[in-house]
Amino acid sequence: MEQSKLISSVIAKLRIAYPYYFKELDEETIIGLVKMYQDQIVGYAPQVVVKSIDQIIKTSKFMPTIAEILEKCESNKLSYTIPIIEKMKEAGYFKDTKEIEKTYTFIERGIIPNWLLEDMKKYGYVEYEALTNSSNEAKLLGGVENV
Repeated sequence: MEQSKLISSVIAKLRIAYPYYFKELDEETIIGLVKMYQDQIVGYAPQVVVKSIDQIIKTSKFMPTIAEILEKCESNKLSYTIPIIEKMKEAGYFKDTKEIEKTYTFIERGIIPNWLLEDMKKYGYVEYEALTNSSNEAKLLGGVENV
């Protein structure tokens, strides 16, 4: 999903879920809100963002802050990578528990080495790229096929 469509979808969902919040926002403020979301949410796979927004809407009576959205995205990002690590464990990829712990540490810190990323892809991990409005493209991690 193109980033601008993703952000539009997120804002539309939030507008419907929290109409009172958007009631008195002028066009300039909404444009600023869209820009801020684009800048902050760029590092996540589209399904991680959509799942996070849906979960927040189900549990929160008030419009979430960017920090709350990012926190939910971080926790959901792990839910997409953990099944791959489990597949790798079951297949005997790891030699001992230290390797498994180290892998989880990489994932939690968002610093997955290229060699590990390539091996994760062999077990079904999907790497996403953001389609940004600028010439810079950001790698989005946190997706698994058919999840």
